[in-house]
Amino acid sequence: MHPVLKSSLDPLVKLIETLSRDEAQVQPLPGQGRWCAQQIIEHLILTYKQTSDSLSRQLKTGRIPKSRRNVLEFILRLQTIGVGYMPSGVPAMRSVRPTDFDPEDGATIAARFTAAAEEMDGLLSESRRRFGIQACGEHPLYGVLRVDEWRRYHAVHAKHHRSQLREAIRYARTHKGS
Repeated sequence: MHPVLKSSLDPLVKLIETLSRDEAQVQPLPGQGRWCAQQIIEHLILTYKQTSDSLSRQLKTGRIPKSRRNVLEFILRLQTIGVGYMPSGVPAMRSVRPTDFDPEDGATIAARFTAAAEEMDGLLSESRRRFGIQACGEHPLYGVLRVDEWRRYHAVHAKHHRSQLREAIRYARTHKGS
């Protein structure tokens, strides 16, 4: 896996892999709509699959997407990919909200998480060979992105959820029997 992704995803794998099935399902701050540890990772997996789908479409057509961005896409892209900041409390797009999943233990979740990330990274590497430094896919919020921008986005996104995951795990371990 590319070092940019590996350095941001490995800490999440280390956090999640030791969880029991029950710990992975504990909802922090009941009634607040927060995600449990598994939901956080499921959300990230969904974003990897969404990126993989976008890259696969571009690889299949062989066309470089037009670099069109509206002002909002430009500002969001600059904030996240340029500055490395994602604000807290912004709801995820519906397409990447974890709704249906089978409860699993941390090791199983970590394995699926790693597999989805590696599949996406493989497509990013293939896109780099095919498209060079040109745009290779379109993100629903950020517009068209190059391979380096995709990797930066996913690294920033993983770091954004790291503290949330840490808190969910801490809460789950302190409130097991509650």
